[in-house]
Amino acid sequence: MERVPGLYELPPRERRAVMLSMTFGEVAAPVMRDDLVEVFDEFQPDVVVHDYAELAAAPMSSARAIGCVSVGFSGAVSDAVQGAVEVSVAPVWEREGVQINTATFNGDLLLYPFPDWLDTPRADVPSAPMRPASFDRSTATDTPQWVQSFGADRPGVYVTYGTEIGPRAPWSAIFDGLADLDADVVATVGGQIDPASLGATPANIRVEQYVPQSFVLERATVAVSHGGAGTLIGAATTATPQLCLPIAADQWDNADRLAASGAGLLLEEDERDPDSIFRAVERLLHEGSIQTHANLLRDHFAAMPHPAELVPTIESLA
Repeated sequence: MERVPGLYELPPRERRAVMLSMTFGEVAAPVMRDDLVEVFDEFQPDVVVHDYAELAAAPMSSARAIGCVSVGFSGAVSDAVQGAVEVSVAPVWEREGVQINTATFNGDLLLYPFPDWLDTPRADVPSAPMRPASFDRSTATDTPQWVQSFGADRPGVYVTYGTEIGPRAPWSAIFDGLADLDADVVATVGGQIDPASLGATPANIRVEQYVPQSFVLERATVAVSHGGAGTLIGAATTATPQLCLPIAADQWDNADRLAASGAGLLLEEDERDPDSIFRAVERLLHEGSIQTHANLLRDHFAAMPHPAELVPTIESLA
């Protein structure tokens, strides 16, 4: 970690993000590269489109003069994180016989998933906006019966920490804070937690391991989450005011951006007691200005180019 100058002088949030990014780059990128060699050699693609967190396709494409597009899932990273990731994946680039630099880190183009009103991409990376689209495994025919009543007679509050980070969520404080709220609450805790292990929950709170968020976001009045990009974007595109309680990775930056937009609130780690959570959700339920900004944020997402509109751009790289 000392290969990143000034690492321990960074604020704790950013230092944790840098260390996580470097670990991911050092451990995952070589494995990704080894798995992709056979695909590149046998399939011989004309253009490669890959997730931003997939770190081997760009150097492999560069070495073979293949067009390459990264699909972003979150906002722009800081200089410290960008530099740290470049350091961590440089050996993979060297194995491909090419030199890494910021401009080529994502290939020829990064499709950026946030509207400028929420964040702007790095100026040193070629990018284009693209409206994010997700699939949460839902279909119109598999909506649970109980969903029909969620938020029907009083406000609905959707609480989630995604599918992976649930064991680190402050469930006790959240449940205690929402127990006296005049609202229906649905909390998804992820596959690593047995809901029964959380003990008795307040009568107004339903706990599930996983529910496709499209089922509940259209009915929810407020969303409470870790600020992960998938949840943040899903709630933003349905104009749902949000409370963010971030823990790691890009969640802090996402939460900062959301709070700055006026479409939601952020509670710091030392503010997550039941009373503070209750008061924050009450604000989201009743402050009209937050809903107004949530509506604006939805409109900014809707104005972004649809993925289909980017197909000619991708084809031009072949």
